[in-house]
Amino acid sequence: MAARLQRLSIRTKTDLILHLPFRYEDRTKITPIERISSGAEHYVQGRVLGVEVVRGPRPSVYVSIGEGHQTRLNMRLLHYSSRQMDQLQEGVWLRVYGLVRLGRKGMEMIHPEYRVFTSDPGAPQPEYIPVYPATQGLTSARIGSLIRKALNETAFLPNYTHQGLTLGEALRFLHEPDVNRGWDGLHEARKRVAFDELLAFLLLRHRRQIQRGSFSTIALDRERDLHSMCLRSLGFSLTNAQRRVVQEVLSDLSRPKPMLRLLQGDVGSGKTVIAALAIVRAAENSTQTAFMAPTELLAEQHYETLSQWLSPMGIQVGLLTGRMPTSARKARQEAIVRGDDTVIVGTHALFQASTKFKSLGLAIIDEQHRFGVHQRMQLRDKGRLPHQLIMTATPIPRTLAMYLFADMDVSVIDEMPPGRQTIETTVHSAKQRERVISAVGNLLASGQQAYWVCVAIDPRDPDDGNFRGTTDVLEELKAKLPQVKIGHLHGRMKTEEKDRIMKGFRSAEIQLLVATTVVEVGIDVPNATLMVVDDADRLGLAQLHQLRGRVGRGTKKSYCMLMYDPPISTASRNRLNALKKHTDGFELAHLDLSLRGPGEVFGKKQSGTESFRIADLVMDAELLQETRVQGERLLKENPDMASKIIDTWTPSESDYAAV
Repeated sequence: MAARLQRLSIRTKTDLILHLPFRYEDRTKITPIERISSGAEHYVQGRVLGVEVVRGPRPSVYVSIGEGHQTRLNMRLLHYSSRQMDQLQEGVWLRVYGLVRLGRKGMEMIHPEYRVFTSDPGAPQPEYIPVYPATQGLTSARIGSLIRKALNETAFLPNYTHQGLTLGEALRFLHEPDVNRGWDGLHEARKRVAFDELLAFLLLRHRRQIQRGSFSTIALDRERDLHSMCLRSLGFSLTNAQRRVVQEVLSDLSRPKPMLRLLQGDVGSGKTVIAALAIVRAAENSTQTAFMAPTELLAEQHYETLSQWLSPMGIQVGLLTGRMPTSARKARQEAIVRGDDTVIVGTHALFQASTKFKSLGLAIIDEQHRFGVHQRMQLRDKGRLPHQLIMTATPIPRTLAMYLFADMDVSVIDEMPPGRQTIETTVHSAKQRERVISAVGNLLASGQQAYWVCVAIDPRDPDDGNFRGTTDVLEELKAKLPQVKIGHLHGRMKTEEKDRIMKGFRSAEIQLLVATTVVEVGIDVPNATLMVVDDADRLGLAQLHQLRGRVGRGTKKSYCMLMYDPPISTASRNRLNALKKHTDGFELAHLDLSLRGPGEVFGKKQSGTESFRIADLVMDAELLQETRVQGERLLKENPDMASKIIDTWTPSESDYAAV
């Protein structure tokens, strides 16, 4: 039983009672049989008018239930016992709940829930029946019985009243609903539980912030004039937004308290420059910087960019990735521990116990939502609480950012560098595929380059084979554009092969790059002016906006062509049309959040963005302001209650409160 419950993430009694129904069966009234409709669930009652056993390869029992002899419904059983057959005799009464469908013999319910009565039972007791997320070997009914037992022992829950309900009272109502309070009562109770979860999350963030304020670290103040030297060597001027953010970051670094700052900036807004200037400040103070990227491709891109900017200043940049040969990785780790490398750019290899630093003063984490709390903790523990700069090109609406990152200071680059091209975005159905391929050929003939992105290398699931993989598209384009030099890039390739392909694309030896979404971040080829995305309806606005940002980096007009196979859903069509109309990432983030919800925007399993059990950041957005007000009050007036609320929802977080 414990193993089955664990499949539902239920490990404790608290987990059990926080396992809420995902819907309720409405058993408040009987539906007359003549009013039932196919495709809907109904609660019906009537006498058994007849029982028919159908033999054959798929034996069935049809139990005909009627109100008189004119209107009837069949209860169909595919599996049945002799005991059931003894009960289901003509003339007995049945009360049945289930999904109605149109079958060969008329309206039917297959294996509904039913009760047998020897005479007319009259009107039923009105009730809402909770239906729980279940798993193999553990039914909703069994889960419900376990929860009802646990509800008798809820004294350990925080006795904090909000909107007239404690958490325990709201949970009891959701598991044992009172029909007299109707659906509105259930809605209010769910909101109360969601409020508690949002409050716990916010309190935890504030507790982390308070605890971090009591820690000390190395103050990275200005020691030499490397900052001015770096600005002169860049070859371009900073935007006003970049200057403002640089000052915010350098001001944090100069303090003896560990910085934890989130840097938000749209695709191409110049976040890497901010990182470089922070690295220079760390180098002035003879401390190392770990620069962590989520993919090897992005790590390699950052390594090349930072080497170009910093090496002439005597700042040594090293690269450490998991796929490096053992000997090369060991040599790099030895250089890091000796202090030969001032900057170490890498992937998850930076987390490994074998990677040690001589003096780590700054950690920069790119695309932070792809890393988890534990990974950031591991990197933090490699130094004396190093300052942390966390960067993301995933625009997050301001109100949501203030909540999700309440423990961080937030900087936003809200201005694009001059010269960035506006990207013209168009949407095309599969019927226009030949025209799109022809347009790609014409553009490449003019000396420009293009990306063609697919959602995967190949359709692995035979039931999900409608989308186009890179392997199939590669062959298609080779056949239709024989004069074009085409490259293929995906995440399963060895590092050396990826390097060869990317060098070929940057040098324009490769004109067209067919790739997976691995090119979403980190690839900068100014001569690439066209992005084609196959099956774009399968991707979210944020990801499509990121992909689109790979072009428009030079001086020539750039384009993005979004392809889809009809039919597509209304929501998908709205997303694609939004890309046509809007170029601002923050505006698109608002739309993506409302169209899909945060779970899909950030990825349901991406551990950097918390996954809520009950709360929904779109549906419960109006609760966020109230959680801030109540959270601040509790921290001041009742810190013990605040701790109880945190521990109810995140007991395992207590060791990570100082992230």
